[in-house]
Formats: sequence, structure tokens, C-alpha cells
Amino acid sequence: MNRLNYFNSAERLSFAYGILTAIYIVIFCGRIENHISLLINRAVFFLAISVTVFVSRKYPFSAVKFIRYMLPFSLIIYWYPETYYLNHDVIIPNLDSIFDSVDRTLFGCSPSMEFSRILPQAFVSEIMYFGYFSYFCIFMLLFVCVYFKKPEIAESVMFYILSSFFIFYIIFIFIPVSGPQFYYPSPDNQIPDGYFFCSLMRTIQNSGEQPTGAFPSSHVGMTLISAWLLFRHFRRLFFIALPAVIALVASTVYIKAHYLIDIVAAFITAPIIFKTSEKAYSVFFSKNISRIACFGQKRHT
Repeated sequence: MNRLNYFNSAERLSFAYGILTAIYIVIFCGRIENHISLLINRAVFFLAISVTVFVSRKYPFSAVKFIRYMLPFSLIIYWYPETYYLNHDVIIPNLDSIFDSVDRTLFGCSPSMEFSRILPQAFVSEIMYFGYFSYFCIFMLLFVCVYFKKPEIAESVMFYILSSFFIFYIIFIFIPVSGPQFYYPSPDNQIPDGYFFCSLMRTIQNSGEQPTGAFPSSHVGMTLISAWLLFRHFRRLFFIALPAVIALVASTVYIKAHYLIDIVAAFITAPIIFKTSEKAYSVFFSKNISRIACFGQKRHT
């Protein structure tokens, strides 16, 4: 058997994105900070995925299968902030001034500044930060439900999500926009204090956030894609998650993570990106998918 068939579509997609961006790093190595470590990280990730595949084939326990299922997605916490190093003064300079001007021209003000100024109450800030935090919860809800309730679609759903993420990241590499929280000077980039979720999200942002990935908003775009998948496969859970989805969309502007034009662009691009991912899976995998599923089960072609 071709050893490539040992890897499921999400794992192959991770390899493809890593290799394509590695070529980009090599081409622009003179302009990319820490380019050696970025390439080494890819080798480590490829090895980790390969080892996980080997272990899941040799020891097909439930916990091992679930780790394999989640590993490609968990690497998103690295791929997203890395786009800063791939777009920072590499091809074109930062474009925040243009996007800030577009916001002011289209809406007559800076929505990301006015939103929190009009609603400065602590409970509003807390709701907004809860909405922003729910980004992680919505994905976990989708993946856990798919894995345990509809395992037959788990690989395709993981591919749709990863492919959509990677398309957003490629856009970020070539359209470097940091967002109001990084572009505006203090105190214009500050928002009112909240309570628990405010402190939690500020800790997460301070530890891993980079000035990158503002246009179009992948937070909104990927949330819309996840919500659509919940609506398609778990209709009741979609309506349970809907308030969090609405709060998340609003929160991206309130906490100054995005310009309002970023959100408009996300609503336009998310369906296109999802359809592109769906078509890619249909062309490359649905008719000749790997015989070894991500759960270690043999599948028919």
C-alpha cells in the first residue's frame, strides 16, 4: 500500500500548507525574522503527525484516535500567530492606515472606537469578551459532536475547517493588517474592564496574540463556517450556539480586534472559502479517499 494512504485528508492538508509556506519562507528568508526556527517547527510538526499516525495504527485505542483526530486542528494555535512573521514587511507594508480610513469613510466614524465608548458598562464588556471566548467553545462543540455522533463525516468536517483556516492565513500573509488594538495608540486601543472573561481573554491575548490577521476576520468567517456545519448536521445545537455566535461577531469590533470592514468582508468571503474547501475535498478525496481513516478503520474506495 502507498504509505501516503496512511494519512487522512486533514493530515495531508497540514503537510501541504507547511510545505507551501516553507517554500515561501525560503524565498523570502532575508526578510523573515527567525526563518530557521520557522522551518524547524515544520519538521517537528510533520514528525509529530507521522508519529501519531504510526501509534494510532499500531495501538488503535480510543484516546489515541481522538488525539490523532484533534492534532491537525490544535496546530492552529501556532499557524495563526506565525502569519505575522510571514507578512511583516515581507512583500508589502502594513495596511492598517488604509483600512482605518475605509472604515471612517464608509461609516462616518471608527466603529471599533465608538462601540465601546457608547457602551462602556462592565457587564457589556464581559458579554463581549465571553462572545470572543466562545470562538474556542463553538469549534470544540462541533468537533466533539461530529467525532462521537457522526464519525462518518469527521474527516471531511476536519478538512473543511482546516482548509478554510489555511485559506484565511494565506490571505493574511499577502494582506498584512493588524487591527485597531495594535494600530491605535493608547488609550484609544483600550476597552472598559469586565469581570472573569475579560481577565481570561486578556491573558490569552497577551500570551499568544500577534499584530496580524485582521482582514478579513477569520474569527467571524470561521465562526460562520462552524455555525453552518452545526446547522447542517446538528440543528438543535446550532440554535443553542446562536447567541454566542452573535455575541462573537459583535465582540470582534467592540474589543478592537477588527475594523468593521473586516467583518463585512468575512460575511462575503466565508461562504466562498467554505465552498472552495468543500470542492477541494470532493475533487481530491471523496472519490479516492484514504483506506486508513483517522480513527484507524479501513474504508472503501
